[in-house]
Amino acid sequence: MARSIRPDTVSGLPRILCALAVAYLGALPATAQTCDIAPVARPAGFPDQPINIFIPRSTASGSFPLSDEIAKAIRNLKDENGNDLNIEVNLLFKFGGNLEIALEYFSELPPNGYNVVQLNDTYASLLAKSREQEVFLTPLNIAQITFSQLYIRTDDTRFSDLDSFVAHAAASDTDPLQIAIFGGDDTGRGLEDFLLDKFEETFLIPIDRSSDDPEVQPTLDTADATAPAFAPQAYESGSERYFSLFNDTDSQDGHADALIEQPGDIARLIEGKFLKPIFTLLPEHDVTEALTSRLGPTTSFQTPDRGQCHTYYRFRGFFVQQGLPDDRRRFLEWVFQQAFNSESFQQFNRTHYMDVLYSDTDIIQSYCSNKQAEAFFYDSISHFKECFDAASPDMIQ
Repeated sequence: MARSIRPDTVSGLPRILCALAVAYLGALPATAQTCDIAPVARPAGFPDQPINIFIPRSTASGSFPLSDEIAKAIRNLKDENGNDLNIEVNLLFKFGGNLEIALEYFSELPPNGYNVVQLNDTYASLLAKSREQEVFLTPLNIAQITFSQLYIRTDDTRFSDLDSFVAHAAASDTDPLQIAIFGGDDTGRGLEDFLLDKFEETFLIPIDRSSDDPEVQPTLDTADATAPAFAPQAYESGSERYFSLFNDTDSQDGHADALIEQPGDIARLIEGKFLKPIFTLLPEHDVTEALTSRLGPTTSFQTPDRGQCHTYYRFRGFFVQQGLPDDRRRFLEWVFQQAFNSESFQQFNRTHYMDVLYSDTDIIQSYCSNKQAEAFFYDSISHFKECFDAASPDMIQ
């Protein structure tokens, strides 16, 4: 049976080559968005040893370069009198088991301000899914707020844009298209799964969940006998996920036909014209001019969310234990916000497309205000809970 598809959802999409995005990069002015932050007094004797930033991802992910850049910026910070702060920073890896290894290790460390962990939206997803998971970490600052896009190979002869991609997926004589997403054995459902659900609802094409969480039932009636058009393939390693698009279908390392990822993590693949976006996984009203001028126009979600599920934004930030001495906590907040302000870090965010949402007032306040950063984080947890409840109440543990 042919797969059902709503014909009016994919017509007239612009066909913009990835080269245009590269051309725009050199044409745009380098306008940084910095925060107005009052100086904070340095606590006596703190820090008298290096600050440790723990990274719960592999070196191939976007977490390592982010932590490396923020560490460089911290090392170069000066006080209000122009004197070097002389703060040393170590980068340490605690990788594996999704975030569980890093979180378990971090929970045993003393809350003295010398240890910081870099986390992303997966942490909010874990907290939302488990009623027993204790929120013992709180954000120092949010360093990146971004979004996901759906990417294909620029040289794929089967489809070149969203029109042809959806048409190919809907054909009755093709196997389900494999979409590479983030995930591990114990990851469960995260933001990318919800975005796939939303994509499924938009185009009325079923997703094969047989290789996904076994507790999750298909969202469409299986009695319909409509063949699935997409199947998510989860990879915890960034390099395996990205390059699965370049593997043969029978590769032992896995093969994918498309990828859901944030643009910053694959900036080199975009600029090298290896991958191009065909869909932006944001509501249409959230797609900014800065975004389209940098990455080229793509189609986005036009309809309201299912229920109250508003989780679209990806984020990375730096977290510490709750219960830190107040003076150390305030000083660390100032240090990390000053590092965000630095020219080098602003340039890093620009080259990784992390500045395209700066025009959103709420988002820039989440960078600049610790109160807003905490609100952004806890709102993300609430939104994930709404998504889990909408998908299946049994998913909350």
